[in-house]
Amino acid sequence: MNPTSNPRHRLATAVALAVTTGLLASPAVAATAPHPAPAAVAADQQAAAAITLPQGSQLVGNGPSGFLTRHRDGGFAWTRYADGVTTALSAGTKGTVRADTVVVSSGTTHTVYDMSGGTSPVAIDIAFLGAGATLMDLVGSTLVVSVPRADGSGGLDIHLVGKADGTIVDRTVSGLPANMAARDLSSQVDSPDTLSLLYYEEVGNAADWRVAVVDVATATVVDERHVTRGGYDTDVTLSATHLAWSESPAADGSIALEVARRNEPETTRIPIGHGSRVQAELMGDWLAYGDTNTTYRPNPLYGLTLRSLTTGQTVKVLDTVDTIRSQSDTELLVQGGTVDQGEGIYRIAPGPDGTPTATLVASMGLPITLQVMEQSVPATADFRTTAGDMKPTWRFSQATTAHIELIHTASGKRMTYTANTDATGRATATWNGLVDDFYTAPNGDYTWRMTAAPRNGIGPSVERTGTIKVDSGQGPHNFSDSGSPDLLVRGNDNLYVFDSRKALEFAHTGPPTATNAGAGWAAYDRVLTPGNVGGSPYPDLVTRDKTGVLWIHPGTGDAASPFAQRVRVGGGWNTYTDITGNGDLDGDGRPDLVATDKAGDLWFYKGTGNTSAPFAPRRKTGHGWNIYNKLVATGNIGGGTTGDLVARDTSGVLWLYLGKGDGTFAARTRIGGGWNAYNEIVAVGDANRDGRPDLLANGRTGHLDSTLALYRGTGDWRAPFSPRAGATTLLPAPGWYTTLF
Repeated sequence: MNPTSNPRHRLATAVALAVTTGLLASPAVAATAPHPAPAAVAADQQAAAAITLPQGSQLVGNGPSGFLTRHRDGGFAWTRYADGVTTALSAGTKGTVRADTVVVSSGTTHTVYDMSGGTSPVAIDIAFLGAGATLMDLVGSTLVVSVPRADGSGGLDIHLVGKADGTIVDRTVSGLPANMAARDLSSQVDSPDTLSLLYYEEVGNAADWRVAVVDVATATVVDERHVTRGGYDTDVTLSATHLAWSESPAADGSIALEVARRNEPETTRIPIGHGSRVQAELMGDWLAYGDTNTTYRPNPLYGLTLRSLTTGQTVKVLDTVDTIRSQSDTELLVQGGTVDQGEGIYRIAPGPDGTPTATLVASMGLPITLQVMEQSVPATADFRTTAGDMKPTWRFSQATTAHIELIHTASGKRMTYTANTDATGRATATWNGLVDDFYTAPNGDYTWRMTAAPRNGIGPSVERTGTIKVDSGQGPHNFSDSGSPDLLVRGNDNLYVFDSRKALEFAHTGPPTATNAGAGWAAYDRVLTPGNVGGSPYPDLVTRDKTGVLWIHPGTGDAASPFAQRVRVGGGWNTYTDITGNGDLDGDGRPDLVATDKAGDLWFYKGTGNTSAPFAPRRKTGHGWNIYNKLVATGNIGGGTTGDLVARDTSGVLWLYLGKGDGTFAARTRIGGGWNAYNEIVAVGDANRDGRPDLLANGRTGHLDSTLALYRGTGDWRAPFSPRAGATTLLPAPGWYTTLF
């Protein structure tokens, strides 16, 4: 059991609590505003005047005039019912039940205070009992002390130590077995007159758990019996007429309460369900019980239920329970909570019809229901790089699982995911810019909704909603308004657009679905992806037909229909053996083209941003380029400010030409050989979201499925690409496509 919530005090706990920071000469009264809460007032009036306690307070003692709480800072406080005034007490304080006494310990000296002010403090030094004497409990003004036996058996004697007229009175409890296991002895004060001890005797190799009822007046065991299915989690409770205990949970978690009449051998077993830390307390003819472990899943045992020992009627009065303590023969004082009034200390007593009711005595100001304590959701998201992954976070008052749904307003595409709370109560789930089918999330407005339910089933679910805008920008190879590159594949006469993230990162989730951009594409022998050459917000395609006419296919940003009607640029472009473009080469922010003619000269076409005249007159920037059979504008792969080129010579060596920023290029740098294995080399853009452009290559025409390979950019001009990522099957239906762009 958790010692902070278990009313039973184990010996180890008693040792820990004996450490103190100092001894009070007399209790110091803190200056707090009074909160009248007389026991006789009506329940609704009393709840309205409930005492306010610091959050994290723990009920550890109670009597007719007030109650004792332990606080997070290690200190203690006694609070009066009548006016809410608190008395601060030092660490090492211990309370009792049904008495206004507390004991403050310092070394071997234990001082008993009457918090009602009826008697003066009494200091008792137990050093005379020898080394190892340990305070276990307080019964009224009597100390319960365990003392190791001098015979070396490892057993314990239990002493009841008080002080009368300045003289220490020490009595040893008689009737306890000689072989009582000391290490698992625990005590519980049931009234100012009685004490119960839970222990086990070693019988063979088994533990026979037993309970002994001690009459404090005579220091004698007056009832002793076997505890059916006893264990470390067993909680024993005693009244004037009955003895009861909770079973230790079975392997399947099932648990029951055992009830017997005092000094009668017969017991009645009452199955109550499944639990892990069940407390029980008798209140007249009612038996109260509840599971204090309310963390994980719904359970009818959560909360405080009272069962009539005469009729079997059950009444649930609290939704959660932490500590149950006897207040009188007919009342309990319970730390727990209700959905309506939250966490606090409640008085449980029979109402006018005899049915138990709960009245709030002191409030911690905390709801027991699931609450959203903090929320952090960005207003915008940019998924062009992994650094832009969105990380919405909610902090909850208790452990839960957040369910998040994002819906693209224009298309209805959605992303759903879950996030579990961590040790701090925060639920954070990274949205990496994909929707549920592993396609890239399109740009635009989204609505989001977060719902979370209490894992323990106590109280309602919570929901938060809002909007965000995804703006992942545009790239030369993105035609679906998502900011992520797309793959262009010509199959026979049709052009198909594939989402690259689905195709390259998440091929294992199934082949990507193609968007058919229409027929008639077999008329072109060059398809270029320079970017936005026409001045619209979206990247365009540039094609050359077999008669040498250059065309612009304006981008629409519509994933279902990515290109508008083509616009003629001009003829005569069949003089070039190769044409390429991918972004800006001269630093003016507009995409440009370069081309090599049959004589080996290199020509630069400056972009204008005007669809009707998208390129300025050509300018010659080099010669001798007829040694290359493949020219690819890559974008900025060398770490400069503008785009670069790679060129493959006839022997299969790939060379890097770094852009100077004026449409010309620096001297070439060798990248590596073997590139003649590829039929096509495509500057696909940043395919893995690391902020650097990549290359995609494939082998023989019509075999993309078996030879498609990705070369990731490094940003280092000396070695601009990482080793080949490997051949993989990415696109569906091998054999029907002919060219990758």
